[in-house]
Amino acid sequence: MKVTREMGTVLTDTTMRSPVYLDVRTTPMIKLYGFYEPFRRVPEAVAKATSATVTRLHTMGPSARVRFRTNSDIIVIHADLSNEERTGSMPILATSSFEMYFVEDGKHIYKGSFVPSQGEGKNYVECRLKDKPVMKDVILYFPINSSVENFYVGLRENAELEEGGSYTYETPVLFYGSSIVHGIGAARPGMNYPSQISRMLDTNVYNLGFGGGALGEPAILDFIAEQKMSVFVYDYDHNAPNAEHLEKTHYAGYKRFRAKQPNTPIIMASKPDWDLINDNSNPEINEKRMRIIENTYLRAKAEGDENVYFINGFTDFYPSDLRGDCTSDGCHPNDLGYHFMAKAFAEILKKLL
Repeated sequence: MKVTREMGTVLTDTTMRSPVYLDVRTTPMIKLYGFYEPFRRVPEAVAKATSATVTRLHTMGPSARVRFRTNSDIIVIHADLSNEERTGSMPILATSSFEMYFVEDGKHIYKGSFVPSQGEGKNYVECRLKDKPVMKDVILYFPINSSVENFYVGLRENAELEEGGSYTYETPVLFYGSSIVHGIGAARPGMNYPSQISRMLDTNVYNLGFGGGALGEPAILDFIAEQKMSVFVYDYDHNAPNAEHLEKTHYAGYKRFRAKQPNTPIIMASKPDWDLINDNSNPEINEKRMRIIENTYLRAKAEGDENVYFINGFTDFYPSDLRGDCTSDGCHPNDLGYHFMAKAFAEILKKLL
């Protein structure tokens, strides 16, 4: 279909008047991924029943995407942001920016970033990237650590707009866990490990990482157990306040999920940074935590569950000679660390998918 002025939204505050601004929530040709509803990763009632932290973070969009096809020579982002949370281990490129990939011959190719540049007092991102006026399959990633109030894609008037291509695996891999699942420490929105896995395997993903807020609570696990998914990645070791909490909740959370999804494959993982210098750098305690997760896996296997898998975060993620180079702050992975995490999960996922 051709992009017309009548399809667009007239923005009151904009630096560019010529594009037609299409609301991603209401334009049928633009597919939205990674949210339960625009723009919440879980329903508000579930977030509030889980914790104040999840309530604060559930409107952020790590690994959320829109996808469409167009021959427009300009692609413009206009998005109203709120709840931006800057951290010392992340640049603005990750916390508050969008980024663009094209899918070409099944490969996801990075094409550029849309960075906030409106100055003090402006709460929106608006910038554009140019390309040839040929059809392309476009994926735009949401910021990792900001909430999006409104999101418009600006295209050239009279350009063609079609529904984007499908993933090879449209049923999502669902990830639940800590700030490491969320993507803290990544340099760009598409560099957390669930997003890298999405591109490696051409699979849809659903990221329920909540930095500091993944404690294995019943409310969030009950919600997760009701979602359609191909594989469940269970990775909240880092947020359990102590080994006792982890032991109390990890196997119980597994059973809670299994009660509603008896056959869905589950990958359980422990954290990668147990010997690096940070507030959680006690190797003895961290090995105890890893054993708790491993014991959930072994117990499940002993009970006859053949759809469980285990990744030891210390031995299976970072190469031993690059451990220090894989982190942004001694705790969270950087892009290199997330790459190695994605590869480790992908080795299992590609067999399951």
